[in-house]
Amino acid sequence: MDNTSPEFLNSSISEPEAVVNPAVTFHGNNYDLAAVVGITIGVVTLLSCASFGMATYCMPFLPVILGVVGLVTAKDSVNPERTKLLSWISIGIGGLILLLIVVLVVLYIAFIGFVVANEGNTF
Repeated sequence: MDNTSPEFLNSSISEPEAVVNPAVTFHGNNYDLAAVVGITIGVVTLLSCASFGMATYCMPFLPVILGVVGLVTAKDSVNPERTKLLSWISIGIGGLILLLIVVLVVLYIAFIGFVVANEGNTF
């Protein structure tokens, strides 16, 4: 087969594969993002006030849960790498807060045990 035959020319041409982009549900700029952050903080504040502060105990679990959701659904996002990175950061921050809470509770219990053990002693 020579280089000018129609079979050669047709065989070397391949159809470009269609790139499927996920549907974008939110387009915006910094001002739109500020509004989203504002409404998020407003809802969290309302939830905290409506529950008399009891909902604040659930807040450290939210970044971990939402980070896991972000990791699971990252393949469907507009920018999967950014979504994975932000999800891991969210999980890390939530995990750090939960770890600090556990450490503080253990230290508090140890302090109470120390005070009870040395109740009659003077320093």
